[in-house]
This record gives sequence, structure tokens and C-alpha cells, in this order.
Amino acid sequence: MNQYNRLLDPKKDIGRYSGTLAIYLLVMTLVTVLWEVLLGLTIAGSLRKDPSQVTEKLNALNVWAGIPYLISISIGLFLFNAYRKKALYKYDLKHKGRKMTLSVFFILLAFLGFSQVFSSVMTQVIERMFETIGLHSPTPDLGDTIERSWTMLLYAGFFGPITEEFFFRGAGLRGLERYGKIFAIVMTAILFGLFHANFDQLFFASIIGLGFGYIAFEYNIWWAIFYHIFNNFVISQGLHYVAYHVDEGLANWLQIGVLAIGSIVMIVVLATKWPAIKAYIQANKPQPGVFQRALASFWFWFFVLFTILMSIVPYVIPIFQMANLKG
Repeated sequence: MNQYNRLLDPKKDIGRYSGTLAIYLLVMTLVTVLWEVLLGLTIAGSLRKDPSQVTEKLNALNVWAGIPYLISISIGLFLFNAYRKKALYKYDLKHKGRKMTLSVFFILLAFLGFSQVFSSVMTQVIERMFETIGLHSPTPDLGDTIERSWTMLLYAGFFGPITEEFFFRGAGLRGLERYGKIFAIVMTAILFGLFHANFDQLFFASIIGLGFGYIAFEYNIWWAIFYHIFNNFVISQGLHYVAYHVDEGLANWLQIGVLAIGSIVMIVVLATKWPAIKAYIQANKPQPGVFQRALASFWFWFFVLFTILMSIVPYVIPIFQMANLKG
């Protein structure tokens, strides 16, 4: 066959999925804004009653910082089940592939470390490019926020990874698999990276999205969920905790060691297994024309532009703040 099946339309399917993601991201944004407004009103009320307790009240409210995200993912479960026409729970989460082996288990752990290193390099390149035109991104310590808020820890460490896998490696992967595994893995990985609307996470989320897509297809989505939770809770938050609670030198060596070992193992695996990787890609690639047709989707590009604009906002805000100060 020289062309994809004309009875199927990757443009329509990627558009429906991208549109659902855009709605979900918009819901998450609106819920977060409404939550911030509610907090602002609560703090303003405290200020009128007793100005001295504002800081204490703000610290107490930070504990609940994850609530808007938990509310959003609850809405997202309904959205993506509707997108899949109720197949999310009946089919998408029940696929079973091969049995996980010990060697593959550790290789996939190494993959997480390799992804951290590679994405850090790419993020630094982006940062330097923006700095050349006078754009500097504020660097809020998300790890510190998570550590001070058990609700954020629940979201970032557990419920976020679980539901994101439902939405991307469940609904997304299964909704697009008719065009081939490689198409579904690549497109959901790209959209997963963009979904974070943050240049610091764009490359990392896209890279691990490739790995999680492979895991979900060849093993099952529950292994993808395990690695997602392991990355967020153990690697990201665990290394952050170590950095702030043990000797700084030891913490730095520990972080470097974990990431270096993962990178070295993954480089060796890529070098030795490259023929098998190429064979897998060749066996599961889409028919000619599928990617081109999918990239003609309006909603795909709407989602791309929407998330890129959200990613750029943190770089632009300091410029307006400086302008207001000068004014």
C-alpha cells in the first residue's frame, strides 16, 4: 500500500484529540485562576481583620496548592472518556503485552536518567537563546512548593502521573494506534511535551513520552504509570529532598551519579540495540502520508500555538514588571 487508508482520517483523529487536550488545559487554567482569586479574597479578608496574620494565613493556604489540579484531573477523566466514547475504561486501560523482564526494567529506569540529562542540555540551549534577546525566565522552585504542600505532592507524585498516562498513553495512544504504533507514540509524545506549557519540561516530557508510549504498547499502561510515578516522586522530588536535607557536596555527587549512570547505560543500550530499534520502527511505521495529513489539522496547530504562548509568558512578564517600575 502506497497511501494510508482513505476510510480513516488522521487529520480528523489528531484534531479531535488535540482539541480535547486544549479543552482540558483550558479547564485546568481556569480552575487554577479561580482558585488563586479565591485565595486572594481570603487573604484580603485576613488583612482587614488582622494584618499581622497574613503571612501565617498564606503559608497555611499553600498546603492546599494542589487542590485546583486535583479538581481539574477529575474533570479530565470525564472529558477523555467522552473523547474515547466510553472506551477509556473498557478498552484503553486493559491492553496487555509482553511480561516485563528484569533487564528491561532497569534499562527503562536508566532511560529516565538519560532523558533528564539530554533535556537539561536542550533547555539550557533554549535559555541562552532567549537571553540573547533579553528574555529571562523566572525559576520558581516547584520542588520546594511540592515539599511544603501535601496536596501538590499527591498531584505531582501520584494522581498527576496516573491520570496523564490515562489521557496520553490510554486515550491518546489507543485513539491513534490505527495509524501505526510509531505514529501514535510520536504524536502523543509531542503533545505530552507541549501539554506542560513550560520550556523547562518540554524536551523532557517529550522524550519520556516516547518511552512511555513504547512501554504502554509492548507491556501495558500500568508499567508506564509506574515509571511516571517513579520519575516524579522518587527521582525528581527525591533528589530535591536530598539536595536540601543533606550535605550539599554529597547531594550534588548523588544527583550527578544517578543521572550519569542512567545516561551511560542508555548510551550503551542504544549503541548495541540500534539494529533492533531500527527494525521495530520499520515494522511499526505509518503508511506514507499519515504524518502529513495529521499535521494539516487546525486543532493540532491551535494546541501547539496555545501551549507555546503559555510557555513564553514567564519570559515576558518580567519585562512588563520592569516597565511598570520605571513608569
